[in-house]
Amino acid sequence: MHRPLLLTLLLAVLPALAATPAHAGFFPGDPIDGPSADIRALGDLDLARDGTGALTYVKRVDGVDRIVATRFEGGVFQPPEVIDAPLASPGSQVVVGAADGGRLVVVFVSGGVVHGVVRPAGAGWSAPVPLGAGSDPAVDLSINGTAFASFTSGGDVRVARLDRRTNAWGVLAQPADVDPARAAGVGTGRSRVAISADGIGVVTWGEGGHVFARKMFGGGLSTSPQDLTPATFEDRVSTVSELPEIDAEDDSSYAWVVFRQRFADGGSRVLARRQRGTGFDPPVAVDDGSGEPLAAPRIDLNGRGVAVAVTAGAQSGQPMMAMTDRDLFGAGGRLFVPSVVAPAVVPAIAENNDGLIGAVLGGEGEVPYVRVRSIEDFKPGPELTLSRPELGPVAAALGFDVAADRASGAVVAWVQGGPEDRRIVAGYLDRPPGFFAGYTSQRCCQSALPRLSWQPAFNLWGPVRYLVSVDGRPVGETTERFFGLTAPLRAGAHRWQVTAVDPRGQSKRSRTRTVRVDARAPSLVVSYRRRGRVVRLSVRARDIGVRGRSATGLRSVVVTWGDRTKRAAGTSSVRASHRYRRGGSYPLRIIAKDRAGNERTSLRTVRIR
Repeated sequence: MHRPLLLTLLLAVLPALAATPAHAGFFPGDPIDGPSADIRALGDLDLARDGTGALTYVKRVDGVDRIVATRFEGGVFQPPEVIDAPLASPGSQVVVGAADGGRLVVVFVSGGVVHGVVRPAGAGWSAPVPLGAGSDPAVDLSINGTAFASFTSGGDVRVARLDRRTNAWGVLAQPADVDPARAAGVGTGRSRVAISADGIGVVTWGEGGHVFARKMFGGGLSTSPQDLTPATFEDRVSTVSELPEIDAEDDSSYAWVVFRQRFADGGSRVLARRQRGTGFDPPVAVDDGSGEPLAAPRIDLNGRGVAVAVTAGAQSGQPMMAMTDRDLFGAGGRLFVPSVVAPAVVPAIAENNDGLIGAVLGGEGEVPYVRVRSIEDFKPGPELTLSRPELGPVAAALGFDVAADRASGAVVAWVQGGPEDRRIVAGYLDRPPGFFAGYTSQRCCQSALPRLSWQPAFNLWGPVRYLVSVDGRPVGETTERFFGLTAPLRAGAHRWQVTAVDPRGQSKRSRTRTVRVDARAPSLVVSYRRRGRVVRLSVRARDIGVRGRSATGLRSVVVTWGDRTKRAAGTSSVRASHRYRRGGSYPLRIIAKDRAGNERTSLRTVRIR
């Protein structure tokens, strides 16, 4: 569809858009659900590498707390779907995992029983499958579609596996606990789980004041659980290890676990330990080392092994972060500002090693708000507030999460508003379309109505529109990667350019490119003689540019005798004779065509007696 006026306006404002902060990709929070007093809590958020994913939350429906999922596709959240409708009991503690193609897995608690639901790529939600009595579930879905879930059941840590081929759940026969006589996975020792690209998982949990980790191979557990609690750290005697978090690389030999380590002197640090094969490297601290007591840690790790760990000061409320470089964590540092609100801080790191850190903050007398900071080239980047004050205070206690795709597009989700007008809200770091270039040859020559083509502009979140201009003037718009002009161009060289525009109005221009037009038809010189029924013909064609303009050169000269006999043809000339079998009048047609598609036709009538 061509919209000349609209195109003119868009092309006029694109340079201005490039200078605004919005073009950098930050978009403030938009409500996904609400306002409603029925919104209970945010559950979990996850994005796959291809930019698909889901956000889960708990909402009261007909007086019962239900598990709701809204899928993220094409850069926008789809209508909410209740996924536990067959169950009579209220739902809670929901977590989600996402893989490419829209494959999703959700685990939650209903009536004291942990259930699993899967949505295969291109299909609908399955019915909830009970995994066992329990609480505090965690789940991770590999890029190849296998999932592991962990949960606490009767003081044990249990693990369930989702098979990618059958979409069937199976609970591992053996608990993950090291000592079945001790309580495991309880309170601040709740479990977390991660899975690598090859389907090998690892689970971490708290047991007896220590943090442990154990690998899962298919339907079995490793026989070598690892105790991650050091006896001492920097000459301080360890007491309780708690709040473990884990993430894994694509290579199942490597993962990182972070946890809060308390010491006999009353202080705490956030420690990280890297899994290497079947063992773990010595612990390193990922806080800023100020000595302030610390809140719960979080970690995110991409498939290549680049990790970001965060925590916050329990007294100052100021977030802290540390990031790996060549598999080693650098020194932790503070970011954002101190907060009197107990902060929620979450990292997300993409496969291109950029990412986002989000936090809920609030100073003295301030309404709690969401602040984010990008990670670019292994350093903190621009910082921005995503929450909108008009939607009310951000309720950090009701849930907060951040997730990223492979190209560092990120979604931040939170709950905002008072008890009667709560909203599920999401803000975005949406990368503009990526670099792309024209394909149409710059050599001589195209026709007066050239077909321009170009590379696709990389953009995971939604379709891209392309605005095409020639010599600085808009000529059309398309969602394809080519465009055929409808108004002929004059002979000579013309400059053309394409602007890719994503669904949020962000744009990326290609470099200008030259198209050379040969709009002049070839010339024809025809020598014709007839004797009786024999016609002798000599044709010469030329394709010459005018006033220095290029010409494509001849493609063909074709002679049609007009009596349905075989034609005579050549590239630039034809010498031929033809005998007509019977008398009559015949149309003799000579067509010269150049490589740009221009043609010259000479038509005459041959009369045979």
